[in-house]
Amino acid sequence: MHSDAYSSMRTLPDVGTRFKAMRKETHKTQGQLAAITGMRQEAISRFETGSAADFSLSKLLKLLEALDLELDFKPAVRRPTLEDLLTERRSQLQEKSDRSGA
Repeated sequence: MHSDAYSSMRTLPDVGTRFKAMRKETHKTQGQLAAITGMRQEAISRFETGSAADFSLSKLLKLLEALDLELDFKPAVRRPTLEDLLTERRSQLQEKSDRSGA
């Protein structure tokens, strides 16, 4: 099973967290990435910690290239809404009630 670092990425902080985990797996430091990409180490740190207000796609692609990674797209897994869960629970309770003859 994947850790939280490998779960679905829906926000910029999610992407930063995932990237940080991948960077650590390659044993590269933020400083090394800064030297490779020409970016500031502080910008990489803000991205990884989720404190970057904005982070361009071109910067992300530079960082991915530095780690020999690529951007990939896949269909999102639909998460049930609260209404979906309540409907399912009501159905389960109704089935249980029907079986017990109440």
